[in-house]
Amino acid sequence: MHLLLLHGFTSHPVLTLGPLPERLKEAGWEVRQPALPGHGTRPEDLLKVRFQDWLLAAEEAYLELPEPRGVVGLSMGGLLAAHLAARHPTKALVALAPAFALKNPLAPYLHWLIPRFPGPPSIEDPELRKRNPNYPYFPTRAVLELLALMHKTPEVLPRVKARALVVEAGKDRVVKGVDRYFALLGSPRKDYLVFPESGHDLLLDRDREAVARAVRDWLLASDNYLQ
Repeated sequence: MHLLLLHGFTSHPVLTLGPLPERLKEAGWEVRQPALPGHGTRPEDLLKVRFQDWLLAAEEAYLELPEPRGVVGLSMGGLLAAHLAARHPTKALVALAPAFALKNPLAPYLHWLIPRFPGPPSIEDPELRKRNPNYPYFPTRAVLELLALMHKTPEVLPRVKARALVVEAGKDRVVKGVDRYFALLGSPRKDYLVFPESGHDLLLDRDREAVARAVRDWLLASDNYLQ
């Protein structure tokens, strides 16, 4: 299986997925980690993109992979992953803390008053938080594009038929509704995991290795099941 890994909103396009890419490569899979538009440069570049740009970039990277394909997405990447799995034949979908809804939904509408917000509290461990590689702040207005993607996602989830794994961060202070994302998935075979001590950035927090191993093991089991 060839795997597309999708990062989240304001996330570093490579480092945000912590040890997961290496664990997947060790298991023998080809892994691709594209930088979505507006990421990996400077926060202000988020103002230049629309949610359709993220979808297009994700789809182009996905279709460049040989079949069979799987997709793993963190936060906003979990939404994009669902759109891909709904549009194309997909062997496996993994959604890590998918951004189904924001815990502070009013912030984006204050962009005229507060033009930028600090990065969200996505890592619980205080020492690991100091090494957070994601954007330290973001333009408030840019979150409106994330909200637009959120609003489009519930309608595509029932069309997903791939085997699916949804992972919840037990101490997520950024998003909510992960259980609702899971419930709406049309996948006939789907699993749900919770890491109670992890913040939103599960792969950068205290349980990052355990999360990476759990995803790897689930994908291995899925790969064997699908053969």
